Amino acid sequence: MDKIDELIIAALKDDSRMSLAQLARHVHKSRTAVESRVKKMVEKGIILGFTINVAAEDEGLQSAFLMLKLTGNSCHLLFPILKQLSEVTHVYSLFGEVDMMLEVKYRTFEDLTAFKDNLLKNEYVKDVVVNPVLKVWR
Repeated sequence: MDKIDELIIAALKDDSRMSLAQLARHVHKSRTAVESRVKKMVEKGIILGFTINVAAEDEGLQSAFLMLKLTGNSCHLLFPILKQLSEVTHVYSLFGEVDMMLEVKYRTFEDLTAFKDNLLKNEYVKDVVVNPVLKVWR
């Protein structure tokens, strides 16, 4: 990654809907060159996706961190499944006793419990420890 790639990423972090033409003007490169760079960063896993932030709909949601112990070295097999789940906001692979940590959003404790139960049905998941967030310090 060079300075141009870093500028592209910074611009996309500010506005993931920025067109390739706008992005090209922003970094003073051709549209084709920027498109090629973005495509390469996606292929290399530097850019994992393009998202938006939505206001107000998250109100009333609570957060929890779930610690997962997996069977074998299966993080790479489980991640594609986890990223499809609407409750999951972040997925982390860890070194140590816990293999993965998920940050999830939920409405009720029953929803959180059901989410945990569904995770335990997955062949790669051995154990799940749920840690509901009591307070966010800002």
